[in-house]
Amino acid sequence: MRDTWAWISGWAIPPERFKAAAEQALPAYRHTVFAPSPRAVEDALQCGASRIGGYSLGSLLLLAALPRIPDGLDITCLAPFTAFCEESQQGGTTPLATLQLLQTRLEKQPAKAIKLFYRLAGLNDEPCEALPYAAEDLTWGLQQLASVQVDSADLERTKGLVGLTDPLVRGTVLQSHWAHCAVIENCTHRYDSLLSALQKQTA
Repeated sequence: MRDTWAWISGWAIPPERFKAAAEQALPAYRHTVFAPSPRAVEDALQCGASRIGGYSLGSLLLLAALPRIPDGLDITCLAPFTAFCEESQQGGTTPLATLQLLQTRLEKQPAKAIKLFYRLAGLNDEPCEALPYAAEDLTWGLQQLASVQVDSADLERTKGLVGLTDPLVRGTVLQSHWAHCAVIENCTHRYDSLLSALQKQTA
């Protein structure tokens, strides 16, 4: 049986798009992808995968849950952050006021909120006509980005990959308190590029 990955994708990223990119970059593995939600970490842990990964918000959820993730499980975080907002001074570049604007816009014009986030993150995906997953999970995800901070003491058992020119996080700041976080040249916040970088590391 092929090795398996369980992934938690990023905010407003359709899981099927992330799965397609993961399958293209890492075809030797079977991939299961969950949207970032209050159930995502438990769902990922219970699906029997040999490796678990997160992207962007999905990485933050995994890092925050490290105390309850079994030892020995291979954990990889793409485009991670230990705190999203600029005010936390952990490398994030997004002011809390911007997240609050997104939250307000999400309630009234969800498609425009997602488009704005894609622009902030430098993603070239076209937002879906329909919501990428449940509206309440989109709201919850922004709340997590606004509030969750991870203790850097917990990071030693995880591997991170962050783009050198990621507009949402300064990789060099992240690397200064996370020994196993690699800063990848010619990478931004795009998950396809980061998955390709991961493929090169696992080849």
